[in-house]
Amino acid sequence: MLNKSIFISYAWEKDEPLDKKVKNFSQWLAIYLQSWGFQVFLDVLENHPGTKLDKFMQDGIDNSHFVICICTKTYLKKTTDSATGVYNEIELIKQQADSPFIIPIIEQESFIDLPDFFKGKYVSQLKFDNPYSQANKKGIFELVSTLRDEMVPSKKSETKTDAKARIESYYNSVEKIKFSNDSANLMNFNPQSEDKISFQYLLNGGDFKLGTSPMDFITHWSTSGVNTIHSYNKVSRMMRIHNFKNFEIINHPADINLDNLIAIDWAVSLKIGDGIVWINDKNFLAIGKIIQIDLDSEDEYKNMVTLAYKILNPIDLTDDFIENSSINK
Repeated sequence: MLNKSIFISYAWEKDEPLDKKVKNFSQWLAIYLQSWGFQVFLDVLENHPGTKLDKFMQDGIDNSHFVICICTKTYLKKTTDSATGVYNEIELIKQQADSPFIIPIIEQESFIDLPDFFKGKYVSQLKFDNPYSQANKKGIFELVSTLRDEMVPSKKSETKTDAKARIESYYNSVEKIKFSNDSANLMNFNPQSEDKISFQYLLNGGDFKLGTSPMDFITHWSTSGVNTIHSYNKVSRMMRIHNFKNFEIINHPADINLDNLIAIDWAVSLKIGDGIVWINDKNFLAIGKIIQIDLDSEDEYKNMVTLAYKILNPIDLTDDFIENSSINK
Protein backbone atom coordinates (compact mmCIF):
# COMPACT_ATOMS: atom_id res chain seq x y z
CA MET A 1 0.00 0.00 0.00
CA LEU A 2 1.06 3.57 -0.61
CA ASN A 3 1.82 5.94 2.23
CA LYS A 4 1.73 9.52 0.95
CA SER A 5 -0.66 12.43 1.45
CA ILE A 6 -2.82 14.27 -1.08
CA PHE A 7 -4.57 17.64 -0.72
CA ILE A 8 -7.68 18.11 -2.88
CA SER A 9 -8.43 21.72 -3.88
CA TYR A 10 -11.85 22.64 -5.32
CA ALA A 11 -14.36 25.50 -5.36
CA TRP A 12 -17.79 25.65 -3.74
CA GLU A 13 -20.45 26.35 -6.36
CA LYS A 14 -23.37 28.78 -5.94
CA ASP A 15 -25.63 26.56 -8.04
CA GLU A 16 -26.85 23.86 -5.63
CA PRO A 17 -27.01 20.89 -8.08
CA LEU A 18 -23.57 21.77 -9.46
CA ASP A 19 -22.17 22.22 -5.94
CA LYS A 20 -23.52 18.80 -4.99
CA LYS A 21 -21.95 17.23 -8.08
CA VAL A 22 -18.51 18.73 -7.45
CA LYS A 23 -18.55 17.92 -3.72
CA ASN A 24 -19.80 14.37 -4.31
CA PHE A 25 -17.10 13.81 -6.93
CA SER A 26 -14.40 15.21 -4.64
CA GLN A 27 -15.57 13.01 -1.77
CA TRP A 28 -15.72 9.91 -3.99
CA LEU A 29 -12.20 10.59 -5.29
CA ALA A 30 -10.86 11.14 -1.76
CA ILE A 31 -12.29 7.84 -0.52
CA TYR A 32 -11.08 6.03 -3.64
CA LEU A 33 -7.53 7.32 -3.13
CA GLN A 34 -7.70 6.36 0.54
CA SER A 35 -8.35 2.78 -0.58
CA TRP A 36 -4.87 2.87 -2.18
CA GLY A 37 -3.33 3.88 1.14
CA PHE A 38 -3.05 7.63 0.52
CA GLN A 39 -3.85 10.06 3.32
CA VAL A 40 -6.24 12.56 1.75
CA PHE A 41 -6.97 16.10 2.96
CA LEU A 42 -10.44 17.27 1.84
CA ASP A 43 -12.35 19.91 3.78
CA VAL A 44 -15.70 18.06 3.87
CA LEU A 45 -13.95 15.02 5.34
CA GLU A 46 -11.55 16.76 7.71
CA ASN A 47 -13.24 19.93 8.95
CA HIS A 48 -15.43 20.37 12.00
CA PRO A 49 -17.53 23.33 13.13
CA GLY A 50 -15.24 26.19 14.09
CA THR A 51 -12.27 24.90 12.15
CA LYS A 52 -10.28 27.67 10.48
CA LEU A 53 -10.25 26.79 6.79
CA ASP A 54 -7.30 29.03 5.96
CA LYS A 55 -5.09 27.08 8.38
CA PHE A 56 -6.47 23.80 7.03
CA MET A 57 -5.54 24.88 3.49
CA GLN A 58 -2.06 26.05 4.45
CA ASP A 59 -1.26 22.93 6.47
CA GLY A 60 -2.82 20.61 3.89
CA ILE A 61 -0.82 22.02 0.98
CA ASP A 62 2.43 22.36 2.93
CA ASN A 63 2.26 18.82 4.31
CA SER A 64 1.01 16.97 1.23
CA HIS A 65 3.09 15.07 -1.28
CA PHE A 66 0.52 15.78 -4.03
CA VAL A 67 -2.07 18.49 -4.68
CA ILE A 68 -5.05 17.63 -6.89
CA CYS A 69 -7.01 20.62 -8.25
CA ILE A 70 -10.63 20.05 -9.33
CA CYS A 71 -10.87 22.67 -12.08
CA THR A 72 -14.33 24.01 -12.91
CA LYS A 73 -15.58 27.31 -14.35
CA THR A 74 -16.12 28.59 -10.79
CA TYR A 75 -12.67 27.38 -9.70
CA LEU A 76 -11.12 29.26 -12.61
CA LYS A 77 -13.04 32.45 -11.74
CA LYS A 78 -12.11 32.28 -8.05
CA THR A 79 -8.40 31.96 -8.80
CA THR A 80 -8.45 35.72 -9.46
CA ASP A 81 -10.77 36.70 -6.59
CA SER A 82 -8.68 37.47 -3.50
CA ALA A 83 -11.73 37.19 -1.22
CA THR A 84 -12.04 33.43 -1.74
CA GLY A 85 -10.38 30.43 -0.19
CA VAL A 86 -9.55 29.05 -3.62
CA TYR A 87 -7.50 32.19 -4.34
CA ASN A 88 -5.49 31.58 -1.17
CA GLU A 89 -4.97 27.95 -2.14
CA ILE A 90 -3.93 28.89 -5.66
CA GLU A 91 -1.40 31.45 -4.43
CA LEU A 92 0.24 28.62 -2.50
CA ILE A 93 -0.07 26.18 -5.40
CA LYS A 94 1.30 28.64 -8.00
CA GLN A 95 4.65 28.53 -6.25
CA GLN A 96 4.90 24.89 -7.33
CA ALA A 97 2.76 24.98 -10.49
CA ASP A 98 5.47 23.31 -12.59
CA SER A 99 5.87 20.45 -10.13
CA PRO A 100 4.76 16.98 -11.27
CA PHE A 101 3.15 16.71 -7.83
CA ILE A 102 0.45 19.25 -8.81
CA ILE A 103 -2.25 17.44 -10.82
CA PRO A 104 -5.27 19.29 -12.31
CA ILE A 105 -8.51 17.40 -12.99
CA ILE A 106 -11.19 18.68 -15.37
CA GLU A 107 -14.58 17.32 -16.36
CA GLN A 108 -14.22 15.47 -19.66
CA GLU A 109 -13.36 17.83 -22.55
CA SER A 110 -13.72 20.95 -20.34
CA PHE A 111 -10.29 22.41 -21.10
CA ILE A 112 -11.83 25.90 -21.01
CA ASP A 113 -11.95 25.52 -17.19
CA LEU A 114 -8.19 24.94 -16.92
CA PRO A 115 -6.20 27.87 -15.40
CA ASP A 116 -3.42 29.14 -17.68
CA PHE A 117 -0.65 28.22 -15.25
CA PHE A 118 -1.67 24.53 -15.53
CA LYS A 119 -1.53 24.42 -19.33
CA GLY A 120 1.13 22.07 -20.62
CA LYS A 121 0.85 19.83 -17.55
CA TYR A 122 -0.63 16.35 -17.38
CA VAL A 123 -4.39 16.88 -17.00
CA SER A 124 -6.75 14.16 -15.79
CA GLN A 125 -10.19 14.14 -17.48
CA LEU A 126 -13.02 12.43 -15.60
CA LYS A 127 -16.82 12.31 -15.44
CA PHE A 128 -17.93 14.19 -12.33
CA ASP A 129 -21.61 13.16 -12.22
CA ASN A 130 -21.03 9.37 -11.95
CA PRO A 131 -17.43 8.95 -10.79
CA TYR A 132 -17.85 5.17 -10.31
CA SER A 133 -18.88 4.79 -13.98
CA GLN A 134 -16.67 2.57 -16.14
CA ALA A 135 -16.41 5.59 -18.45
CA ASN A 136 -13.86 6.76 -15.85
CA LYS A 137 -11.93 3.49 -15.83
CA LYS A 138 -9.12 4.68 -18.11
CA GLY A 139 -8.86 8.13 -16.52
CA ILE A 140 -8.76 6.73 -12.98
CA PHE A 141 -6.14 4.17 -14.00
CA GLU A 142 -3.98 6.92 -15.53
CA LEU A 143 -4.41 9.16 -12.46
CA VAL A 144 -3.41 6.49 -9.94
CA SER A 145 -0.60 5.35 -12.26
CA THR A 146 0.71 8.92 -12.31
CA LEU A 147 0.54 9.17 -8.52
CA ARG A 148 2.35 5.86 -8.13
CA ASP A 149 4.99 6.58 -10.78
CA GLU A 150 5.91 9.91 -9.16
CA MET A 151 6.56 8.06 -5.92
CA VAL A 152 8.76 5.29 -7.32
CA PRO A 153 12.43 6.32 -7.55
CA SER A 154 13.84 5.83 -11.03
CA LYS A 155 16.28 2.96 -11.20
CA LYS A 156 19.78 3.57 -12.40
CA SER A 157 20.13 2.68 -16.04
CA GLU A 158 21.94 -0.55 -16.67
CA THR A 159 22.91 -2.50 -19.72
CA LYS A 160 20.54 -5.41 -20.22
CA THR A 161 20.65 -8.33 -22.57
CA ASP A 162 17.77 -8.67 -25.02
CA ALA A 163 16.52 -11.70 -23.12
CA LYS A 164 16.59 -9.91 -19.76
CA ALA A 165 14.85 -6.85 -21.23
CA ARG A 166 12.10 -9.03 -22.75
CA ILE A 167 11.55 -10.88 -19.47
CA GLU A 168 11.36 -7.61 -17.52
CA SER A 169 8.94 -6.17 -20.08
CA TYR A 170 6.78 -9.29 -19.79
CA TYR A 171 6.47 -9.09 -16.01
CA ASN A 172 5.92 -5.32 -16.12
CA SER A 173 3.02 -5.90 -18.51
CA VAL A 174 1.53 -8.52 -16.19
CA GLU A 175 1.80 -6.14 -13.23
CA LYS A 176 0.12 -3.39 -15.28
CA ILE A 177 -2.80 -5.70 -16.08
CA LYS A 178 -3.16 -6.65 -12.39
CA PHE A 179 -3.03 -3.00 -11.38
CA SER A 180 -5.65 -2.05 -14.00
CA ASN A 181 -7.94 -4.78 -12.67
CA ASP A 182 -7.52 -3.60 -9.07
CA SER A 183 -8.06 0.07 -9.96
CA ALA A 184 -11.34 -0.78 -11.75
CA ASN A 185 -12.70 -3.02 -8.98
CA LEU A 186 -12.05 -0.39 -6.31
CA MET A 187 -14.30 2.04 -8.21
CA ASN A 188 -17.48 0.11 -7.35
CA PHE A 189 -18.86 2.23 -4.52
CA ASN A 190 -20.90 5.35 -3.86
CA PRO A 191 -20.34 7.11 -0.50
CA GLN A 192 -23.48 9.27 -0.59
CA SER A 193 -26.21 8.50 1.95
CA GLU A 194 -29.00 8.95 -0.60
CA ASP A 195 -28.88 8.72 -4.38
CA LYS A 196 -30.15 7.15 -7.58
CA ILE A 197 -27.31 5.32 -9.30
CA SER A 198 -26.79 3.22 -12.42
CA PHE A 199 -23.90 0.76 -12.40
CA GLN A 200 -22.57 -2.38 -14.09
CA TYR A 201 -23.60 -4.83 -11.42
CA LEU A 202 -21.43 -7.81 -12.46
CA LEU A 203 -18.14 -5.95 -12.00
CA ASN A 204 -16.06 -6.39 -8.83
CA GLY A 205 -17.43 -9.92 -8.46
CA GLY A 206 -20.96 -8.52 -8.22
CA ASP A 207 -20.24 -6.29 -5.19
CA PHE A 208 -21.20 -2.61 -5.00
CA LYS A 209 -20.73 -0.67 -1.75
CA LEU A 210 -23.15 2.02 -0.56
CA GLY A 211 -22.26 4.65 2.06
CA THR A 212 -19.24 5.02 4.32
CA SER A 213 -18.31 3.35 7.60
CA PRO A 214 -20.05 2.78 9.93
CA MET A 215 -23.10 3.34 7.69
CA ASP A 216 -21.82 1.21 4.80
CA PHE A 217 -23.57 -1.66 3.05
CA ILE A 218 -22.14 -4.26 0.65
CA THR A 219 -24.72 -5.12 -2.01
CA HIS A 220 -24.27 -8.13 -4.29
CA TRP A 221 -25.93 -8.81 -7.64
CA SER A 222 -26.22 -11.25 -10.55
CA THR A 223 -28.32 -11.55 -13.71
CA SER A 224 -31.77 -13.12 -13.45
CA GLY A 225 -33.94 -12.17 -16.42
CA VAL A 226 -35.04 -9.32 -18.66
CA ASN A 227 -37.07 -7.58 -15.97
CA THR A 228 -35.57 -9.20 -12.87
CA ILE A 229 -32.25 -9.23 -11.04
CA HIS A 230 -30.81 -11.44 -8.30
CA SER A 231 -29.65 -9.76 -5.10
CA TYR A 232 -27.73 -11.50 -2.30
CA ASN A 233 -27.41 -10.98 1.42
CA LYS A 234 -23.89 -9.82 2.36
CA VAL A 235 -24.94 -7.81 5.42
CA SER A 236 -26.40 -8.74 8.82
CA ARG A 237 -30.02 -8.83 7.62
CA MET A 238 -31.71 -8.39 4.24
CA MET A 239 -35.43 -8.21 3.45
CA ARG A 240 -37.52 -7.80 0.32
CA ILE A 241 -40.46 -5.45 -0.14
CA HIS A 242 -42.74 -6.31 -3.07
CA ASN A 243 -43.69 -3.30 -5.22
CA PHE A 244 -42.13 -0.67 -2.93
CA LYS A 245 -44.58 2.15 -3.74
CA ASN A 246 -43.93 4.28 -0.65
CA PHE A 247 -40.12 4.30 -0.96
CA GLU A 248 -40.04 8.10 -1.29
CA ILE A 249 -41.78 8.77 2.03
CA ILE A 250 -39.67 6.38 4.13
CA ASN A 251 -37.31 8.49 6.25
CA HIS A 252 -37.10 6.45 9.46
CA PRO A 253 -37.11 2.69 10.20
CA ALA A 254 -40.45 3.14 12.00
CA ASP A 255 -41.99 4.26 8.68
CA ILE A 256 -41.55 0.75 7.22
CA ASN A 257 -44.63 -1.49 7.33
CA LEU A 258 -43.39 -4.70 8.95
CA ASP A 259 -46.12 -6.71 7.22
CA ASN A 260 -44.44 -5.97 3.86
CA LEU A 261 -41.05 -7.41 4.84
CA ILE A 262 -39.93 -10.82 3.58
CA ALA A 263 -36.73 -12.08 5.24
CA ILE A 264 -34.02 -13.18 2.78
CA ASP A 265 -31.49 -15.71 4.01
CA TRP A 266 -29.22 -15.55 0.95
CA ALA A 267 -30.71 -14.75 -2.49
CA VAL A 268 -33.81 -13.11 -3.90
CA SER A 269 -35.12 -12.31 -7.38
CA LEU A 270 -36.28 -8.70 -7.66
CA LYS A 271 -38.53 -7.10 -10.26
CA ILE A 272 -38.51 -3.47 -11.31
CA GLY A 273 -40.30 -1.60 -8.52
CA ASP A 274 -39.38 -4.09 -5.81
CA GLY A 275 -37.50 -2.92 -2.74
CA ILE A 276 -34.75 -4.12 -0.41
CA VAL A 277 -34.01 -3.42 3.24
CA TRP A 278 -30.42 -3.90 4.44
CA ILE A 279 -29.25 -3.87 8.08
CA ASN A 280 -25.48 -3.89 8.61
CA ASP A 281 -23.50 -5.30 11.54
CA LYS A 282 -23.51 -1.85 13.22
CA ASN A 283 -27.35 -1.86 13.23
CA PHE A 284 -27.70 0.87 10.61
CA LEU A 285 -30.49 0.43 8.07
CA ALA A 286 -30.77 1.28 4.38
CA ILE A 287 -33.55 0.87 1.84
CA GLY A 288 -33.36 0.46 -1.93
CA LYS A 289 -35.69 0.23 -4.91
CA ILE A 290 -35.03 -1.28 -8.34
CA ILE A 291 -35.77 1.43 -10.91
CA GLN A 292 -34.48 -0.07 -14.15
CA ILE A 293 -32.61 -3.13 -15.49
CA ASP A 294 -30.66 -2.92 -18.76
CA LEU A 295 -29.17 -6.05 -20.33
CA ASP A 296 -26.43 -5.97 -22.97
CA SER A 297 -26.96 -8.71 -25.56
CA GLU A 298 -23.29 -8.76 -26.58
CA ASP A 299 -21.48 -8.44 -23.24
CA GLU A 300 -23.25 -9.37 -20.00
CA TYR A 301 -20.63 -7.51 -17.97
CA LYS A 302 -22.14 -4.31 -19.38
CA ASN A 303 -25.52 -5.17 -17.85
CA MET A 304 -26.70 -2.30 -15.65
CA VAL A 305 -29.14 -1.76 -12.83
CA THR A 306 -30.54 1.58 -11.71
CA LEU A 307 -31.05 1.65 -7.96
CA ALA A 308 -32.58 4.35 -5.75
CA TYR A 309 -31.45 4.06 -2.15
CA LYS A 310 -31.46 5.83 1.22
CA ILE A 311 -29.32 5.18 4.27
CA LEU A 312 -31.57 6.09 7.19
CA ASN A 313 -29.39 8.15 9.50
CA PRO A 314 -30.36 8.40 13.19
CA ILE A 315 -28.56 11.76 13.35
CA ASP A 316 -29.39 14.62 10.99
CA LEU A 317 -25.92 15.39 9.65
CA THR A 318 -25.76 18.70 7.81
CA ASP A 319 -23.28 20.94 6.03
CA ASP A 320 -24.01 23.90 8.33
CA PHE A 321 -20.34 24.35 9.08
CA ILE A 322 -19.75 24.91 5.38
CA GLU A 323 -22.59 27.38 4.97
CA ASN A 324 -21.66 29.30 8.13
CA SER A 325 -17.93 29.35 7.45
CA SER A 326 -16.29 32.76 7.51
CA ILE A 327 -14.39 31.96 4.31
CA ASN A 328 -16.16 32.05 0.97
CA LYS A 329 -14.48 29.12 -0.69
